[in-house]
Amino acid sequence: MRRLIFALGLILLITGAFFVWRLIRYYSIPETPRTTVIIFEGWTVDDVNRQLRDVGVLTDGELGDELEGYLFPDTYEFFLDSTVEVVQKRFLDNFEEQVRKIGLDVNHKDLKETIIMASLLEKEVRDLKEKRIASGILWKRLENEMPLQVDATICYLKLPKDCLPITGSDKKIDSKYNTYLYRGLPPGPIGNPGADSILAATRPATSPYWYYLSNQVTGETVFAKTLDEHNRNIVKYLNE
Repeated sequence: MRRLIFALGLILLITGAFFVWRLIRYYSIPETPRTTVIIFEGWTVDDVNRQLRDVGVLTDGELGDELEGYLFPDTYEFFLDSTVEVVQKRFLDNFEEQVRKIGLDVNHKDLKETIIMASLLEKEVRDLKEKRIASGILWKRLENEMPLQVDATICYLKLPKDCLPITGSDKKIDSKYNTYLYRGLPPGPIGNPGADSILAATRPATSPYWYYLSNQVTGETVFAKTLDEHNRNIVKYLNE
């Protein structure tokens, strides 16, 4: 009996000591601090890299240009001094999750074109309803082999310089991203689009319009059916 009591006591002593050791170990090793990172709609890879650098997650420039368009705008939580592999995987996993919610298959052959179109809409138009109309215009222009003439692609080429004013010489920049000089979509996204822009790219609205511009004062999108009407809108809203 004494041996049994002794054995039980020894077991309790060892168990208690182990438990205390675990507590000491747990509280003596500080947890790696985390930080919250907000990625806004339309930000470029360079913008995201700067944000991650400023909050201490990565050093500047670690995310490559090939991720342009696939860093879904959202609120993220990262450990400080994370590896680029961990950060990249977190972004891409969230991108896949969010586009599936919209109804897109990340393995679909047209995904890249959709994200490129969405990135144009993100930069050009604010409201979802107007994004869908503009989406219909741009897809229609592509189908009819018309140049897209999207100012936002010129702005992308001018980075980090200010976008406006866009000059005649800007529109002659020899780059596949110049949608004034080259027909078709640019070779890649010009930023990271949000859910509304991706939705608009996949669900364009049918309309009689072929042209649009943004009212620089109100941000409203002004649509036109003909080139003459569009030119009048340019004089009215952009040349005041």
